[in-house]
Amino acid sequence: MMKKIVIVGYPKSGNTWLTRLVAELIGCPAKGFWNSEQEEMAAEGLSRVSEYACYKSHHQLKELKAIEKKAYKIIYVIRDPRDITISGKNFFRSVNLVDHKKGWPKFLASIINKLFYWFFGNSIMKKKMINTVLHGDATVSRWCKVSWIVHLKPYLESEEICKVTYESMLDNPQKECEKILSFLGIQRSTSEIETAIENQSFATAKKKFKENKDAYKASFLRKGEQGYWVKNFSKKEKHIFAAEIGQELQYLGYPVDL
Repeated sequence: MMKKIVIVGYPKSGNTWLTRLVAELIGCPAKGFWNSEQEEMAAEGLSRVSEYACYKSHHQLKELKAIEKKAYKIIYVIRDPRDITISGKNFFRSVNLVDHKKGWPKFLASIINKLFYWFFGNSIMKKKMINTVLHGDATVSRWCKVSWIVHLKPYLESEEICKVTYESMLDNPQKECEKILSFLGIQRSTSEIETAIENQSFATAKKKFKENKDAYKASFLRKGEQGYWVKNFSKKEKHIFAAEIGQELQYLGYPVDL
């Protein structure tokens, strides 16, 4: 029977990267999104033969448990919600002035909306993502219908789920990969782990997408860094997060007062 490993996280937490990395570490296919047939960025190595398969997911834990097919193991990736805000602002861009479905010619609506976003959309989307991460907003994405903390908490409380942070994966990928492999009960040599990390690095992945002329996938990965929010948040925005989820941030080891 296929052992299905699900890598879960709030949107823009690094799920795609971690799904592909775990699949490469194991030597199994990354089959895409859990319980979905839609084309998925995380899908890779579908020709690999293994008793394992990796899937990406943004499901809440109660949603995963309600799905008929069960996961063999669950890995949850945690990312600083303030960086999720900045990454989400640049990715979702669900801010438009006009809608071509309401009588506007499609090409004209596209031009107007691009101009609108250029001048005003960035700040509007930032406010929208702050509200989304703190309170949830299904209009941004159906996977963002609940807040970051509501999504995270049930996973955090489960002892059966492996938790890794996006920041630790960037700072010490070797150690975190060893932790993941130990959780899965799989052994890999140091050189095998190093090769998988290099193959799935943001720089290597972006280069590969560009060589394949896949601009969308190249842009999807962005930079793969941390701490965007420090320079991109105003004092007021930093205070909002500190006031609403400061205790949770401190518990997870994230700085609050900057």
